[in-house]
Parts: sequence; structure tokens; C-alpha cells
Amino acid sequence: MKTEETLMKTLTKTLMGLGVAAFAFSSVAAHAETKLTLAHVANTEDAVHRAAETFAKVAKAESGGELNVRIFPNSQLGKGKEVLEGIQQGTISMAVDTLGRMSKFHALAGIESMPYLFRDADHYFEVWNGKAGMEIKDMLAKEANFRVVGHMFRGTRELTSNRKINSIEDLAGLKIRVTPIPERLETWKAFGASPTPMAWSEVFTSLQQGVIEAQENPAPVIISQKLHEVQKYMIMTSHMANGWTFVFNAQKFDAMPDNLKAAINKAADAASKQFNDEYKANREKVLAKIKDLGVEIVEIDQAPFRAKAKEVVAKFPKLEPWYTKMIAQ
Repeated sequence: MKTEETLMKTLTKTLMGLGVAAFAFSSVAAHAETKLTLAHVANTEDAVHRAAETFAKVAKAESGGELNVRIFPNSQLGKGKEVLEGIQQGTISMAVDTLGRMSKFHALAGIESMPYLFRDADHYFEVWNGKAGMEIKDMLAKEANFRVVGHMFRGTRELTSNRKINSIEDLAGLKIRVTPIPERLETWKAFGASPTPMAWSEVFTSLQQGVIEAQENPAPVIISQKLHEVQKYMIMTSHMANGWTFVFNAQKFDAMPDNLKAAINKAADAASKQFNDEYKANREKVLAKIKDLGVEIVEIDQAPFRAKAKEVVAKFPKLEPWYTKMIAQ
């Protein structure tokens, strides 16, 4: 009898243990977590970082808490090219970056860096959400393993310098920092300057020390990166327009459950809308603030710059037909 009671007690404890284990497993399953690392080059005062924060918040909400995005600003996970390599290899989940920087991995991504391609924000969105833009993004996913989600228009890029530039001839020999992207280097060579490829993290110090005299970026960057402390003039060349996008490892993104992909798309849309709305609302305010900070804004004849753009396009035969197609939209 005792033996039977002992067996019953043992069986009861075992079943209870299995029940606890089953409950614990179901609790873990119910609170499954997918961790994502998000890298970007901007500081925490930049609109890029605010967009990243919105992405993380919306992704978590839309996934029922499953997506946990940790943000690494200020090039903490590496410079632009290093981060993109990390995404390709799967060691970094995602980044906010430009399509143009991906030209090191796929030639067609360089189209975004071509001079005077996009007329304005509407044209930019029309191109990247249209047939030609979608074809290029699909090729980036299939051939370079980059899945691009969302588009944030940064506006036109303007030249800042410690030398006053009144005409294209004044650019002769100007030591200007340029993102290490072939299309951008060739653009400034065609304009007559002496472009120096340099990672963004080195720019402020290089301007401060006189290693370079100039740089080029959208106007809001002058404020967020405190370039007014090391630059005297902003010359309105408007030589290029580009944007930010969320970049993923395409294979990993495509393998995600549909609900997580939907959450990511909604998060990217929300972050992009916030960024784009902020850009529209602050465009004129930004220029006024730059003046208030002591930077002289110089209006310049853009016609000679636009004429040189044709020479730049001709140097990239793989991009030329795409440029022609996009500029005609």
C-alpha cells in the first residue's frame, strides 16, 4: 500500500513539474523577443535620431512587444561602409543610411548621388516609389542583399566653406570633404574643386584644423552638427538632393514572419512621415537660424553647375540610362 502511495505522490509531483515547465515555456513563447540593432552616423540632436526613435517605438507597439530595437548613433558600430558590411554579413540588423553609399556594393545605387537628378521632394518620392525606383531597390535586395524600407527626403545639399564662393570659377583648388562615393567625388572634380573623401566622424575636427576648407550637406546638418562654429559661408549650389532610408539584410528581412515585416513597414512609414513633415515645417526656419548663427548665405548662379552635371553623368555609362529615365518623370 505504501509503495502504491509513494508511486502516486511521485507521479503527482512529476505531473505538477511538467505543468510548471509547460507554463514557463508558454510564458516565454508568449513574450518572444526579436532584438534588432539600428546604427546611424548622426548625433542624438539630429532628425535622423528622432526618426530612429520613432521607428523603435512603433515597431515595438505594432509587433505586440516582440521587436526590441536598440539604437546606436554617432557611428558607434562603425563608419558608413563598415555598417553596411555588417548588415550584409548579418552582424548588424539595420541602419539609417543613404542609397548612394550602397554604390560600393552595387553600381546602380550610385544613381542617387548624381547631380541635379531630383527637382524637389515630390519628384524624389515619385522616382523611388515608381517603376524605375522599385526596379533598382529590387536589384539591391537580390544582388547586394540590402532591403530598403521607407524614404526620408533630406533636401538639397549646399556647399559650406571658409572661402567665399561667388561663381563656379572660385571653386578652383577648394579642399572640400566629400562622402567617399565615386559619383560625388567626380561631381566636385567636374566643378573644379579638390575633393577629399572622408568619413563623417572626422569632418568637424578636419575643418577646425584646416585640413579641409569646405564640406557639403543639407542645411539642417549645419545646425545639428554645429558646423557654424567652423564654417563662414553657405553657398546655395543645391547640386544634389538625397534622402535617408532604413536598410536591412534582405535575406533576414524576407525570412521574417509576415506580422514582423508588417510592423517594420509601419514603423518605417511612421518614422519617414515624421522626418518628412519636420523637414517641410522647418525648411525656412533652418535658413533663418543659420543666418542668426553668423553664417553668410551666398546665392549663386547654378547654371554653370548644371552644365557640368552632364559631364558627370557621361562618366557613369551604367547609370546614364537610369538618370535619363528618372529625370524625365
